[in-house]
Amino acid sequence: MTQSRLEAALTVFDDPTAKARELLGLHRAWSTSRQIPDLLRPVIARAWQRQGTVPGHLRPLGDAAVAERRDRAEDLASVVPLLGDRLLPLAAEAGNELVVSDDQGYVLWVSGPAPVRRKSEELGYVQGARWRERDVGVNALGTAMEERRPVQIFGPEHGDEDQHPWVCTSAPLLDPRTGTLLGVVTLSGSYRTAHPHTLSLVTMAAGEAMGLLRSRHADGLRRLARDAGQRGVVPARVATLVVDDAGWVASAHGYGVGERIRLPAGLSAGPAWVPGVGQVFAEPLDGGWLLRAAVAQTQLELRPGPPPSALMRSGTDATEIPLTARHFELLTLLAAHPQGLDAREVLSRLDGAQTEVTVRAELSRLRRRLGGLIESRPYRLTVPAAVVRP
Repeated sequence: MTQSRLEAALTVFDDPTAKARELLGLHRAWSTSRQIPDLLRPVIARAWQRQGTVPGHLRPLGDAAVAERRDRAEDLASVVPLLGDRLLPLAAEAGNELVVSDDQGYVLWVSGPAPVRRKSEELGYVQGARWRERDVGVNALGTAMEERRPVQIFGPEHGDEDQHPWVCTSAPLLDPRTGTLLGVVTLSGSYRTAHPHTLSLVTMAAGEAMGLLRSRHADGLRRLARDAGQRGVVPARVATLVVDDAGWVASAHGYGVGERIRLPAGLSAGPAWVPGVGQVFAEPLDGGWLLRAAVAQTQLELRPGPPPSALMRSGTDATEIPLTARHFELLTLLAAHPQGLDAREVLSRLDGAQTEVTVRAELSRLRRRLGGLIESRPYRLTVPAAVVRP
């Protein structure tokens, strides 16, 4: 969420009343024809294009359901005090309210002056209500969810005419570990209070909140590495990785990996194949995993299927890796040439291959899947391999 991407709804020189009158004509033309006017800001044009039939205001969640969603949104809840400190003073002075919603668009926290809150309650913009675009039409909260970027929506840019007296400024809050949406922070008030600086302020507050989450995540990684070391679960002479549940690396010994690895779906204790790492033995930790390199000799069995697959054997452990037909062809070719092949030689032996560039691209994708099993310059397998037919 960089400042260069920000697009305020109006400038400090715009007359809000005149701007609203201009936009109202565009909105009514769109409501009749469903044709997107050329004069709309691109973010609003995309939002109007997405809006279909809106079902109307849904019944808000009860207090117990709201409390349950707050408990479940632990990371989001942890930054609500910071957002309040940064934004509530402005909200009080400008006649705005502060709203924080979760990743599903449910309003979980509402603060601000009583008069503006009473006005928003008339719209159904209340704790427990769901405000995605497909629930209530184009609005800043819902559009920020769709666009994954800060958004300011002014007056008749809203999809529903009942919301035209409002200006709303929203910014998404993203999980720094996964990039997934945690929620949205919004300032809402009368369109007469609209100011471009509000968009910058909300964006900076959201950025500070995500920075706090990043700092806590870094602390968690250090704690995970320390706890693993104190428990003595990291063997001294075996290549190991300690990672959190999202694959972020807390410590590495004997592995040249980056800040994060891709953990396979459904990882469980025992033997596993980790892309970019190879055959490991996985041991669960509190909040993460210890991955130990397989000590036994690894062998690769290529099975034509259908569907084709590769079976990694290491001692008594075995891991099956699904393959595309093209990747099976490449592995079969490399198994038949243990001395290795360069891209030109692979191209000459591979049916349907077009250029050396496409060959390198496919081999690059295959190497990412199989970790250290394939070397380059020339391309060759690092473990014994054979085709096993039924």
